[in-house]
Amino acid sequence: MNQATDLTELEKISNKFDRLQTAIARGRSPKYILRVWSEFIRERDGHRCVDCHSRTRLSAHHICRKSFIAGAQFDTGNGITLCNSCHAEMHCGFNARPDLTMPVDAQGGEKLALMERLFSILTDDAVERSLTCEKFYYLGDQLLNSFKRMQGFDPATHFPGARVEQAYLILAECELGTRKAMAEESGVRFIGDPLLPGGYYLGLADQQGRPGRSVVIRTYIPRWKSNQQ
Repeated sequence: MNQATDLTELEKISNKFDRLQTAIARGRSPKYILRVWSEFIRERDGHRCVDCHSRTRLSAHHICRKSFIAGAQFDTGNGITLCNSCHAEMHCGFNARPDLTMPVDAQGGEKLALMERLFSILTDDAVERSLTCEKFYYLGDQLLNSFKRMQGFDPATHFPGARVEQAYLILAECELGTRKAMAEESGVRFIGDPLLPGGYYLGLADQQGRPGRSVVIRTYIPRWKSNQQ
């Protein structure tokens, strides 16, 4: 388990964060802001790969690619520090600008399972280091709502936890259309509420054995409460 972030480290992280916000507020060039964003991400993550904890050949990686949702390119929760080896895994295969007229990940560039995993380990890292300051891991509505639509949910659908944990939970859901088809095939009344990891769908029959009401059973406990600062 990672050690908690001490006050000196927290001050360095805060200074990098303030510099990033100043660059954005002043309308600096995207190239300049990207450099400052990258410096913040590496500082926040303790200058080590969040995945394997290597401290050599590090890069700040966009979990959701800039070419997919451009508005999220400077969101602090959309970045994670990776070593060269872990970073290369994220970019293997298709790495060009996506054709947004095609289904999500049809070209294999978004790697949704890997995105889900990175948002999850980033959440764990923040909690383990007692660094649950949401501005350091912020994700805007544009990205979260895009993920919800992609999974078939209305943007108003509630997911628990801080925003970076919500991104993981949304991507961890079975696509709603697939779930609906499975329920209909099984003769179970469909409910469109999120299951969350570990949750399950329970279909109850009436006294004549016909499909009755259905309930969603959730077992997931958020790792990071969204009101923590």
